[in-house]
Amino acid sequence: MKCHLGFSFLYFTPRVTAEHLPMLGRLRHHGYDGAELPVVDATDAEIAAMRRELDAEGLAATAVGFAIEGANPLDPDPSGRRKAVEHLGRIAEKAAALGAEVLAGPLHSAYGRFTELPPSSDERAWCAEVLHAAGERAAACGVTLAIEPLNRFESYFLNTAKDCAGLVLAVGHPNVTGALDTHHAHLEESDMLMAIERMGDTLGHVQLSENHRGTPGAGQVDFPAVLDTLDRTGYAGWLVIEAFSRTDPSFGSALRIWRALDGGAEEVLAAGAQLVRGFH
Repeated sequence: MKCHLGFSFLYFTPRVTAEHLPMLGRLRHHGYDGAELPVVDATDAEIAAMRRELDAEGLAATAVGFAIEGANPLDPDPSGRRKAVEHLGRIAEKAAALGAEVLAGPLHSAYGRFTELPPSSDERAWCAEVLHAAGERAAACGVTLAIEPLNRFESYFLNTAKDCAGLVLAVGHPNVTGALDTHHAHLEESDMLMAIERMGDTLGHVQLSENHRGTPGAGQVDFPAVLDTLDRTGYAGWLVIEAFSRTDPSFGSALRIWRALDGGAEEVLAAGAQLVRGFH
């Protein structure tokens, strides 16, 4: 496969500081091409430090972010939606400063906010409008937004690959594409491989994550079949290993990670690299 292999630093923390930077060297040791780094709360100084360390290790980057309460693309108030465009534009600029060409994540709606109703036609229209405007902002700094569906327990608005593809087409901007996370797809799709095929050209980013969000290859996701389908359909973007832990206890709790899911970072790094590099 003509793909770049990345590793999500959300395994360690939602905010990368100096103490986490030495792990970039471990990515290089295990044969990764880059890191997926969280940017929502990152300061300019933290972004600059990450960029220096990436360059020193010869690594590329993607960025991960999300929409927030108070700047929600689904806000019925137009002023809230304008704030959403500004927020997404700002984190796209942070991604660009990092050297990332992709900003992935649940950019479609405020994370963790539920209306207790299914998504409405108005919400779909508002979201497409916001993402088109945010796509313009992202394009100006050379970044593509990759919109990630989440499982029903984390989002009511966008859960499936089919709906993600439909949203991307409704947005109609070359700098807005779809993402697929195998953890969420494992929960939401009746046939993950068919879902990948149906996304077609709207699929621009892939995160490889287990059903239990632990060591990749140690759960129920059929990664060889996923990789074969991606290869067969001509996918050539990033493959990012995403696992979670309680390294940052408050973040682990926010994601409902209550137990150790792996034997430590080195195990996850090695397993993720073997999973992808061993394909074919």
